[in-house]
Amino acid sequence: MKNPITFNEKLMWLKLYEDDSLKTICTDKYLVRDYIKQAGYSQILIDLYKVYENVDDIDFRELPNSFVMKCTHGSGFNIICACKDTLDRGKTILQLKKWMETDFSVINCEPHYSKIKPRIIVERFLGEEMNEKLPIDYKIHCFHGQPHIFDVVLNRGTKEKKHIMLNSGWQVIPYTNDSKDFAGGIKKPEKLDEMLKMAAELSKDFTYVRVDFYYYNDQIYFGELTFTPGACIDTEYSEGVDFKMGKLLDLTALKNETLSKRLVRV
Repeated sequence: MKNPITFNEKLMWLKLYEDDSLKTICTDKYLVRDYIKQAGYSQILIDLYKVYENVDDIDFRELPNSFVMKCTHGSGFNIICACKDTLDRGKTILQLKKWMETDFSVINCEPHYSKIKPRIIVERFLGEEMNEKLPIDYKIHCFHGQPHIFDVVLNRGTKEKKHIMLNSGWQVIPYTNDSKDFAGGIKKPEKLDEMLKMAAELSKDFTYVRVDFYYYNDQIYFGELTFTPGACIDTEYSEGVDFKMGKLLDLTALKNETLSKRLVRV
């Protein structure tokens, strides 16, 4: 941590030393909606059906036939329901109770999660009822308010899931094994420029953030803002990529500011 060089090392430094007040709000899957609205992008928010603070308050009768449940205080705490008739409601309730009692911040040492109030939100399912195929996930790595790298997730929710990395010019770059072995093509979203503009606007307040979108029926939808991808210990990058991506993060000013504050306290 004295001299972080790689992407993971620098993210770890930011996690430990940078103020995380706004990061906490924007990690909260409920409160981040206000941040998106304030940025002028309310049109990309997925329809919100319900918000629950207690699992026992959930009444499946008041929910539509398809939906997605998300716990606001963790990552991967999601229930995807393409058809309510086939949902195991008992299993779902038990899973949600387990997640709601989990302090996600201690699993991989991500302290900003500890300040999030546990809630359950229910959003629209992007897809066709009875069809569990999920839309492509476009994750945009933004450094100092500038979008640089796409991590496009294909075949989400299946064993064939692939992470294909591309530059902002939509060229595949061999940053993961999936990318190196990828022989096909990925259709460029017609609204790619609009997506990049949104990513730049939503990332301008942060040293680093990954801005996630879905593209469904030619519309852009907001996914989430991620500040510690892979909990800052991501090992899926190809050899040397951790160093290449690290060069995109300049911590000089932040490190000097942190050092100055320490000297003042002394």
